[in-house]
Amino acid sequence: MNFFEHQDRARSHTARLVFLMCAGVLSLIAVTSGILILILRSQKEIVINASTWQLGLGVSGGVLALVFLGSLYKNLQLRAGGKVIAERLGGQLVSPESQNLDEARVLNVVEEMAIASGASVPALYVLEDASINAFAAGLTPQDAVIGITRGALILLTREELQGLIAHEFSHIYNGDMRLNTRLTAVTYGLLLIGLTGAMILRGISLRGASSNNEKKGNNATQALMMVGGALWVLGYAGMFFGRLIKAAVSREREFLADASAVQFTRNPQSIAGVLKKIGGHTVGSQLKAAHAAEFSHLYFSDGLKFATSSMTATHPPLKVRIQRIDPQWDGQFSIVNFLDETPAPNTIFETDVKPSDSVKELVFDLSAIPHAATSDQSP
Repeated sequence: MNFFEHQDRARSHTARLVFLMCAGVLSLIAVTSGILILILRSQKEIVINASTWQLGLGVSGGVLALVFLGSLYKNLQLRAGGKVIAERLGGQLVSPESQNLDEARVLNVVEEMAIASGASVPALYVLEDASINAFAAGLTPQDAVIGITRGALILLTREELQGLIAHEFSHIYNGDMRLNTRLTAVTYGLLLIGLTGAMILRGISLRGASSNNEKKGNNATQALMMVGGALWVLGYAGMFFGRLIKAAVSREREFLADASAVQFTRNPQSIAGVLKKIGGHTVGSQLKAAHAAEFSHLYFSDGLKFATSSMTATHPPLKVRIQRIDPQWDGQFSIVNFLDETPAPNTIFETDVKPSDSVKELVFDLSAIPHAATSDQSP
């Protein structure tokens, strides 16, 4: 696998998608403003003492302010630290002094990655779930946490855990969570246009139902209905296409994280092995947490029970991810079972690799992490 080529491709695709998102938002604002101006100008009873340009600037400014305020509100709402997200998913903080051998093993892997990259060690949370999955949450390295399922702790070898954790570290240092937060905020801003339209339509409906003396069908009411309908249609259409672009960006960042994990570990099979076991596991990567759908874009692999359309999926198909990493893959998944699978070595001392040797092996490769962060700043 030429991981540098895959990284460049993923970054290039992401940049194009972000540009498309920005262009789409501006186009939607322009179209919405144009339609509102036409509706207002078509109503002779509504006297507007302003030129078309002045009216256009005023309406465009209003629509832009609506999108901006909606985006700002959502951005502030999503700025909760990684700890909040991990706890919302039911994660339990793992103590550095944990006596559980599986937890001690993954803590050691996380520490290796942190030492090699010169970063602080993120807090580790364990989700009591039989699936194989993990996530990184937090907008900055300072408030980032890593979560991992109990199934991953038990079913993955130490080598596979290295690939899994390297994948999550790449999300933190590539700024993927910050990028996704911004895209989510903008998408919500577009949704606010539709919600405003819905409120206008509902207000007209309630007013008409409570006032029998008011003449129905007057021009002012018709104008408001057209404005509300236009805002509703355009807002929800913008939100839909915004979500499509956000999902496409998320898929590209997963490809980037996979390629980065190969670069950091110099071992394609470490990450490929995790994906193969997910495909062969009875419950795969599906999470049972009540709020699993809310944070679906954060997971290593798709954590939802019900399949989504390929256009709205936040993760690429397992087979596609494996084939990119291991072109010689025979198409067979690794069959594992949470109940009767023999656990992987519980501590690094049960393998042929000593802790110091493992850290030395990773220092050279993982030193690229901070460089990746600076070379791929999210917009």
